[in-house]
This record gives sequence, C-alpha cells and structure tokens, in this order.
Amino acid sequence: MSSSQRITDSDLEQMIGRAAALPDAPDGWISHAVGLFEARTRRDVVGPMQALLNRVVAVLQFDSWAPIPLPAGVRGLPSETRHLLFSMQGRDIDLRITPAADAYAVAGQILGPDDTGVIELSRDADEPALGVGVRSAPLDELGEFRLEGVRRGTYRVTLRVGHDEIELPPIAVGDRPS
Repeated sequence: MSSSQRITDSDLEQMIGRAAALPDAPDGWISHAVGLFEARTRRDVVGPMQALLNRVVAVLQFDSWAPIPLPAGVRGLPSETRHLLFSMQGRDIDLRITPAADAYAVAGQILGPDDTGVIELSRDADEPALGVGVRSAPLDELGEFRLEGVRRGTYRVTLRVGHDEIELPPIAVGDRPS
C-alpha cells in the first residue's frame, strides 16, 4: 500500500486483526527496552535540572569581630560569640559561631523567601583534613539551622535553598584573634 492510497475502514480492521495475532516480544526484550528508555530519561533530565540551579556567592555585610573604627559603647565590648551577616539576591544569611565545650556551634537563619533547604559545612581546600567530611543540617520551617561540635579551622559554607546554591566566603571558626 503506497502513501498516496487511502486506507478504508475494512482495511484498517484487517490490519488491526493481523497485528493482534502477532506474538508479544519476550519479557527480557521488553525489560531491556524499558531499561534503556528509563536510563536515557534520567540522563536527559539531570542536565537541564543542573542548568536550572542558580549558583550565587554571598557578600559579607557585617562581622562582629571586625575592628571597630569609632567607640561603640556597650556594643563594642568583645564577645566570644561571632556574628556574621551575609547578603545575596533577596536573601540575608545571619550566622553565629558560639564556643561550646571544646568545639563550636554554628547556627543561623536564612532571611528571605520561605524555601526548604540544607546547609553544608566542609573544610576549606587549603585546610588540612582532620577526618571531618562534609556536615549538613536541614533548614527548619523558619529557615534556621544548627551544627554542633564544629572544630577550629577554616570552613566553606554552602546553602542549597530552592533553585539557589549559595556559597559563603571561607569562614574561620575558632578563638577571637588578639
């Protein structure tokens, strides 16, 4: 039958009858074909999903341990707790580093759109590894997080929130410099 011929209803009925009489493909072939499709689908989806990720570096706006040029009254008294404030496209990240026994607690909150997410804390590439890998904590419904038992050192902080991956500049955790 050429493409220029029209198929009548009776021709179509005969073709369907012949097709229905054909045996199904073996189960192994079907499974293999489905597996190929699923693997390709996963691979094809991962690339575009990564392209949707918006990677941003936050900017330090405030560091409580930075030298204060003018007398600041009570607010100028030294504190063991370090308070940092970072900003980026529509969000602020409030970060506090507090001594806790022989280590430190890193806690904070993301201020901005209410998105779920996670914070990851990892040793800076220039810092010698002391058996500490990447540590992470989920953000709660208010955008707050807390990591306990953080040892002295320089760390990279990455926040994954919605479609954003927010990277903070390296942060030194430890005693206040003299």
